[in-house]
Amino acid sequence: MEEFKFLRFLDQLRFFYEKLGIDYAMMRKILQVKLTIDKRRKPTIMVKDTAKENENMFRKSLFMYGLMGLIIMMFIFPDFSLFVKMNTIYAMLVFMVMMIMISDYSSLLLDIKEKNILLSKPIDSNTINAAKITHILTHLLTITMVIAAPTLVAGSIKYGLVFGGIFLFQLCIIPGLIILFTSLLYFLILSFFDGERLKDIINYFQIILAVFMIVIYQLIGNIFQVFQYNIVFIPRWWSYFIPSTWFAAPFSLFLEEQYQVYYIHFTFIGIIMPVVILILYFRRVAPYFEKKLQKLNVNGSRRNESIEKKKELHQKITSLFCWHPIERTFFRFTQNMISNERSLKLKLYPNLAFAAILPLLFVVRSFAHLTSFREIADALSGGRHYLAIYFTITLLATSIPMLSTSEGYRAAWIYKTLPIENPSVIYKGALKGFVVKLMLPIYLLISFIFLFFYGFDILIDLILIFLNMILSIVLIFCLFDKKLPFSQDFEHVKHNSIMTMFIAGGFSGIAAYIHNLMISRGISLMPYIILVLIAIAFLWKRKLKFS
Repeated sequence: MEEFKFLRFLDQLRFFYEKLGIDYAMMRKILQVKLTIDKRRKPTIMVKDTAKENENMFRKSLFMYGLMGLIIMMFIFPDFSLFVKMNTIYAMLVFMVMMIMISDYSSLLLDIKEKNILLSKPIDSNTINAAKITHILTHLLTITMVIAAPTLVAGSIKYGLVFGGIFLFQLCIIPGLIILFTSLLYFLILSFFDGERLKDIINYFQIILAVFMIVIYQLIGNIFQVFQYNIVFIPRWWSYFIPSTWFAAPFSLFLEEQYQVYYIHFTFIGIIMPVVILILYFRRVAPYFEKKLQKLNVNGSRRNESIEKKKELHQKITSLFCWHPIERTFFRFTQNMISNERSLKLKLYPNLAFAAILPLLFVVRSFAHLTSFREIADALSGGRHYLAIYFTITLLATSIPMLSTSEGYRAAWIYKTLPIENPSVIYKGALKGFVVKLMLPIYLLISFIFLFFYGFDILIDLILIFLNMILSIVLIFCLFDKKLPFSQDFEHVKHNSIMTMFIAGGFSGIAAYIHNLMISRGISLMPYIILVLIAIAFLWKRKLKFS
């Protein structure tokens, strides 16, 4: 097997592992196998393509993390206290890396399959756990260094090599602490909940990370306004429990020669606490954590009482939107699939969340210079910023092709066994369920927010925008291949995404232009609404007929 450079570096820390009672030689062999598996590629053509794509995706993700690092680097330049600046930098860095840890590397931390093989050999469980933690550490260390590299370079130029030495040393500690804190988080969750709840929580973290990455890039233009304020640190008792203060204090202590007692305390805690946490984890937490992981093998189930309470409400909603019995069946089926399939939610929810946030981001960026709520409300009421909702309907409409995808797509053969003469009812029921479950709540939320500022004067406008959203959804559904709901792999929609965005964006742009033009010239919107209703009815009746 290949002798990795990381393993040679790890050999310098052999004494540390042995002090913790870990068989370092065995751990090194296990880790070498793990790193070899990470690098292995199968020699078939399709797998080669996938491997190349995965490698490119990893490089792209590192590039995105590097861009995030450039944003974080900006905080090193203002004339604040170095303690305040490094607190902010560490807070953002730790948040980013911990979210990445939870979303991308939880599967490695929660893996219990290897223990079925290794524990049958004369290998101590602590050694297996150490190999697992160190394996994750190799990935997180790379990501941490990529994110922190711009700050490391800029800080070293501005403050000297002492800054670089302190920062680099702490960057080596932070990934390990994040892994340990994540393990403690999972340990607490598994102590009170089952494995299914933990999987749901991880799924939500993945969604939050995706949304956070999108939002932070949209708000980058406003980051420099923060630098206009003078920020001063006032120590409080709870400051001692914040990890970013531990790591920021040495910079003030050694570079700015701030010898206040709390800086000394923070620095001391930053040196001692990682060692204490590491020892406690391997000695006390790790053995119990591995036992708790057995819960992941047990499939949790929703409580019957909760299901019964929701069943009546769901039946009323279904009857409101569907009249055909088969339509009602696939309406409920679609909503259940969206609720229960984590992979599908991970593909859908970031885009839907961004659709809800995007109009508000435009408002925030437009009025960032205003200082009071009254000024913002007056500025909003004097414009037509509610037309930004057309960006929302663009993003919502691009989600429609996902209706045909599922991780359980191989079970789609069951459609052929169903005694359904007219498959149109399948598509119509599924499309209605998709819209009511995901898109209607988002649109109502955005509408209520703008109604709060504009009042009911824009109610007709919101009705028109909603009808345009329905028209764009039906139009996209009619234009693309009519695949049965949840019958395709996720790869199926990759090549259609650009075309979907182009069609949805083009339609929304034209609709918004006509909408704005009619308002500007004082023309009633009712003819436009009637025309859109006729188009929806025509497409629904004529174009959604399939054999």
